[in-house]
Amino acid sequence: MHLKKIRLKELGEFQKSELFRSFEIKPISSFRAQSYLNNPHAEPDDVVLYLLHEENKLIAFRTLFAGRLMNHSKRFAWLSGNWVHPDDRRQGYSQQLLDEALKDWDERLMFTNYAPASLQLYLKTEQFQSVYLDSGTRFYFYFRTRKVLAARYPKFAFLLPVLDFFIQLAAGFTHLLFHPMRIRHFSMKESNMPDEASLEIAEAKKDSYLFARGRRELEWVFNHPWLSAADDQFALSYPFASFSRQFKYRSIKIFHKEKLVGFIIVLLRDGHMRTVHLQLPYDRMRIAARFLIRVAAKNKVETLTVLNPKLAKEVEKRPNPFLFHKKIEHGIYSSFPVSAAMRKIQDGEGDFIFS
Repeated sequence: MHLKKIRLKELGEFQKSELFRSFEIKPISSFRAQSYLNNPHAEPDDVVLYLLHEENKLIAFRTLFAGRLMNHSKRFAWLSGNWVHPDDRRQGYSQQLLDEALKDWDERLMFTNYAPASLQLYLKTEQFQSVYLDSGTRFYFYFRTRKVLAARYPKFAFLLPVLDFFIQLAAGFTHLLFHPMRIRHFSMKESNMPDEASLEIAEAKKDSYLFARGRRELEWVFNHPWLSAADDQFALSYPFASFSRQFKYRSIKIFHKEKLVGFIIVLLRDGHMRTVHLQLPYDRMRIAARFLIRVAAKNKVETLTVLNPKLAKEVEKRPNPFLFHKKIEHGIYSSFPVSAAMRKIQDGEGDFIFS
């Protein structure tokens, strides 16, 4: 078995190599590779991909990308993508690659947007502690039982289409009764990308956030997405998402008497909408919640996920067409000391904004 490390400056050539082509399962998609190469915080010698393989069989891999805290402090790496072949799981390979990453990145790693199994692995090492832990809310416009319950209750699978029909009926009725109220003195405008005025706000306010996401970070995200709605070449060979039938960002600008007061960036993916960046005064969350509900209802999404606790509470209190909602944990963990005191956390930190 061979351990191979790919540095950022080697990533492009590696994707053209015979070894990469020989893998049935690919350790990185071309979209994610291009994003890594254009990361404004990256350096050529960063190790961004770890592989364990036996000839042309990929046993395990781990991917990372560089990040930076506020005030241009020392860099770290976001853990993002950990896979072990089903035939080789529970053999310690994931831990082996994590140990290599800790050494190469001077024990400066962070993670968020985690699967339960990954969280258990990281916490078991006793090298990670929470930097931020709170709960957001997921609001349900529809609920497709065939997606969630079919595998758990196969004996009742034949009843699920009937149940889905009545849920759709109830949701349709709720939507029919929902009429967004006009908000005096306030208006909104949607666009595919944040405009110059929005980017100027993000840049001016970035140092009040722990990860200081400003103009160049947002331009990086929008210009180099990890998923495509047109190219499905990695849909079957890459174990993480690379293709979605619907994948787009929307910027919602909010005006008070024609003056821009802030904006929200949402990600729409296959009928699900989530907030990934907020630039709003605290006292405008109530207004923003109304416009966010309006956009979600217009797009007839299945769910709306809001991680910012204040905005989530305001969405919950406003008139809305949701069938129900539930709390979801939102955490960020670090292997090195990080003081988050007096610093705010954006929705969509780490890889959450990309997927």
